[in-house]
Amino acid sequence: MTTDLSFLERKIQDRLSRLCRRFIRVAFVYLVLGLVLGVGMLAFGNDNFQFVHVHMLLIGFVLFLIYGIGYKLIPTMFFGLPKVENIGLAEAQFWLANVGLVGMLVGAVMPVGLGLDRIALLFGAVEAGAGILFVVLMGRTMKG
Repeated sequence: MTTDLSFLERKIQDRLSRLCRRFIRVAFVYLVLGLVLGVGMLAFGNDNFQFVHVHMLLIGFVLFLIYGIGYKLIPTMFFGLPKVENIGLAEAQFWLANVGLVGMLVGAVMPVGLGLDRIALLFGAVEAGAGILFVVLMGRTMKG
């Protein structure tokens, strides 16, 4: 019975490690895209994409990096081993965060009447939901 439990724990640890690596890889992709967009805006003297640039860097890079490191580091501080209350919800949070950010970025380049005031607002709420889910999962994990 204990071998099954340790096998399950190892599977969960593997899933958590993959999730952390995915968050960090996606964070680096957004870093590169945000930097390239910033250089392009400077080169062409066009600052129309400031919203996209800033959100790629702040949410895409900084926040996703915090998610990836947070899932590993925060539980380790309390339990010695990375552990998340519900790994399935953590993986759902990854997809919510990505869909929310991409939707916000797409909405930001659409015309008024569809863009920032409608589509980006909807996907911004999805992104906020992903952040709240992260806080809930880390709160449950720390409560132990």
